[in-house]
Amino acid sequence: MTNLGLRLAAIRAMAGLALFLLACLPVPGHAEQREQLEPLRLDATSSFRARSLDGRSQAFHDATGLLTREQVASASHQQQFKTVEGVFNGGYARGAWWVRFQIQASPEQIAHPPEGGWWLRLNAPYADYIDVWWPEGAGGANGGFTHRALGGMRAASTRELPWSIPAVRLPDLPDTEPRWVWVRLAGDRSLTLAGGVSPLREQAVVQQELDYVDAAVAGMVLLMAVVSLMMGIALPDRRFIAYAGYLLTLALVFGSSEGLPASLWLQNHPLAAVRLHNFAVCLHSAAAFGFARVLLDMERQFPRMNRVFQVMTLVCLAACALAMAGWYGRIARPLNLMWVMFAACIVPMCAVALRRNIQAWPGLVGYAIYLLMGVVHFAKNLQWVPYTLATQSSYAIGSILHIMAFFFALGWRVRHRERRALSLSRRHRARLAQRVNERTLDLRQEITKHQRTHDQLALALREQRGLLAMVSHEFRTPLGTIGGAAQILADDRLGLVREEVKKEAEKISRTVLRMRDLVDTLLADEWLDASSDNLCLVPVELAGFLREKIEEHSEGIGGGRISLHLGARELPVLADETLLHIALDNLLTNAIKYAPPHSPIVVRAGIRRGHADGIPKGDDTVPGVYIQVCDEGPGFMPHDLSHVFERFYRAAGTRRIPGIGLGLHMVHRVATVHGGSVAASNGAGKGAVLTLTLPLLGSAEESETRGTHDAVALDQGGCR
Repeated sequence: MTNLGLRLAAIRAMAGLALFLLACLPVPGHAEQREQLEPLRLDATSSFRARSLDGRSQAFHDATGLLTREQVASASHQQQFKTVEGVFNGGYARGAWWVRFQIQASPEQIAHPPEGGWWLRLNAPYADYIDVWWPEGAGGANGGFTHRALGGMRAASTRELPWSIPAVRLPDLPDTEPRWVWVRLAGDRSLTLAGGVSPLREQAVVQQELDYVDAAVAGMVLLMAVVSLMMGIALPDRRFIAYAGYLLTLALVFGSSEGLPASLWLQNHPLAAVRLHNFAVCLHSAAAFGFARVLLDMERQFPRMNRVFQVMTLVCLAACALAMAGWYGRIARPLNLMWVMFAACIVPMCAVALRRNIQAWPGLVGYAIYLLMGVVHFAKNLQWVPYTLATQSSYAIGSILHIMAFFFALGWRVRHRERRALSLSRRHRARLAQRVNERTLDLRQEITKHQRTHDQLALALREQRGLLAMVSHEFRTPLGTIGGAAQILADDRLGLVREEVKKEAEKISRTVLRMRDLVDTLLADEWLDASSDNLCLVPVELAGFLREKIEEHSEGIGGGRISLHLGARELPVLADETLLHIALDNLLTNAIKYAPPHSPIVVRAGIRRGHADGIPKGDDTVPGVYIQVCDEGPGFMPHDLSHVFERFYRAAGTRRIPGIGLGLHMVHRVATVHGGSVAASNGAGKGAVLTLTLPLLGSAEESETRGTHDAVALDQGGCR
């Protein structure tokens, strides 16, 4: 269907509704008084329709609500009564309405009265006060009248028949003379009056049929509410949950409108029953606005109307409080007008939604039914259309039809969503199968490549280890020979004392030591690779460990140069002692190698809490035990700082100093496998600063001596 076709369909629907309302508007609620009013005949042989009040009553509006029966029956007021065409409909009126009609007994009724007598049935469901008078005795010649008090504000337990339909038993009439019956209606709700006269058995059948209908409608609505709530929770879908709330309030309106609470469990609390009905109407209005917002997705499709409906929902919720406070009479007419405007606005929005999405047609049908029936019902309350059986039942019939349409709309939506999800699932399944096949092929190719690479790496590793073992063996044998010869040449006991021979022998010894150091370094790096995954962690007291290492390196060229400063009495760490030896040996050897001869080397150790403790900002590890080695050598060039821990890296200015660039790399490897870090920087004056950080063991951080810690005030480079 094209957009133009949808627009034309919506315009035709609105035009049909307008014609329907215009056809109903000219019908008057009551006409001029007729010369002769046909009485209600107490005749069991006549039909049920012939014994109803339709067209057999007259009405008079008492604007003050203070007139008595005697005053209304006076000649001055009798001329003001107007004959009612059909059923009386007073709407929302201040004061009170007086309705009068005549009853007349047939000869057969006088001769053979029915069992249980005749009953006057007054179907006025929304009247708060119903007062009935009929003449006493033989026609009330002496002015005596019998009075009965009925209505929603009167306790049902005081009635002759405590049913939802008010009824009073009529006296046995002694003759066929017509007698006047007076009925006064008052209250804050819509005032209508239907009914007639029936024998007791017929009255019971009417009440039973009405109870069956009310129970069936309320039961159906409650069942659909429970099903909607369960579906809303299971899916989940807030539309079903909103619909469940709408149905629950609708069931409450049905039950309270027909007087079920007053006749079942609030028989002695009429005020509570009346206010419950008023509250139910206001609450159902709020639920209707809220459900419309959710069903039509107004927040996305109609943002402006969504704000209007939000305000209307809040207004209806506020009306609930006013209704419970007893002020329903002041808000009843505006509430009915709001319902009419709601119905008039919702159908065009459904038509627009249908134009955007063809799947919205069940909602349009539901609200179209609601518009036709709801407008008729509330227009009847506002006296725009007459009170008839069709207009009185329009809301119940329309409610049943439109809730079924809404339920179908929600089910259709779920079905459409399932179909769309199924179609999407099929597309995804096909796409997934294709991607799985492609990925499987790619993985097989990658596995083949990785296998070849692994084989090549294994072969290269075996060759590297074989080469390293061979080089080590081949180096050590000649080196041992050279070393032995050098010792002989340098031995004075042999008599070789010439200075030239001794000088060359010292060169041979230095060369041997250098080559041996290179081989030991290569072997240490190889051993570190093999042992990194098999650590033997033990508690180590770093303070004593540092003292021992400094004593080992204080011999020879390092003698007296290395000083130790501790920032805490205890420095416990969990480390592999062998790897820790390698790291500290390389740190101290690096400082001794690159610092000028006889220059001081400072070793600082303590517990760090953060960068404020003097640790370089490039160190991103967690707080722990730090070890700083500071020398007065050339330090690091800025472009070298990011590469000093790389394997075989050497700065351009240090190529003349022996080494192959593995020392600091091994320190970095040891720090990494222990979960620590190492950082390089330059001192505040000159020289290099190397900081090794290891995780602290246990809670020893709390035992740190703050006085000694403050003495170790380190700057950005860590040494001054």
